[in-house]
Amino acid sequence: AVVSTQSTGKHTLVGHRAAVNVVDFDKKYIVSASGDRTIKVWGTESNEFVRTLSGHTRGIACLQYRGNLVVSGSSDCTIKLWDVEVGGILRTLEGHDELVRCIRFDGNRIVSGAYDGRIKVWDLQAALDPRCAANQICIRTISEHRGRVFRLQFDQFQIVSSSHDDTIVIFDFLSPHDYYSDFKCLPGGSPALISECSGIFRLDSANSLDSLDSAC
Repeated sequence: AVVSTQSTGKHTLVGHRAAVNVVDFDKKYIVSASGDRTIKVWGTESNEFVRTLSGHTRGIACLQYRGNLVVSGSSDCTIKLWDVEVGGILRTLEGHDELVRCIRFDGNRIVSGAYDGRIKVWDLQAALDPRCAANQICIRTISEHRGRVFRLQFDQFQIVSSSHDDTIVIFDFLSPHDYYSDFKCLPGGSPALISECSGIFRLDSANSLDSLDSAC
């Protein structure tokens, strides 16, 4: 249902039965996910309800929507790939042991972070290929955090993640080894490099990233 307020131009989309934990949108659709275990799709221009995506067995904590693809993470410890146009599940990814809290993807990879403290990198094209075996899709697991992973972002060069363990971990995709930089905020908010296994980055007192020359 849509509740509209003409005087303010506000439109309220009503349909979930629990907290709405995340929303994403483009020019075509608004996609929302909730603790009610469902994803709902709405028309961006019309604000009309389009369809419900059902399949998770517990609440949904995160999602990203791009093109025809929705990727979601849930308290059921799984990641699901959906076709937003038909509402079908394309693939379920299993590997995390606790709630999947954050998810991002590009044209090649899905990167997920969970309350088990791990970040996983998945091959997106393999996940979309029904002929590909499940054990061939996860291409890397990063286990540097000592607490729940809350947020992450990535590009073609690196993953940057944050955690309940008070640290930010930077992982370099281009390195021939698994290299990390690990930062922690000191009292007063100043960041400090607490461990570094490649010399690729440091966080200075102005909160900027600079190159380091040392390597371990």
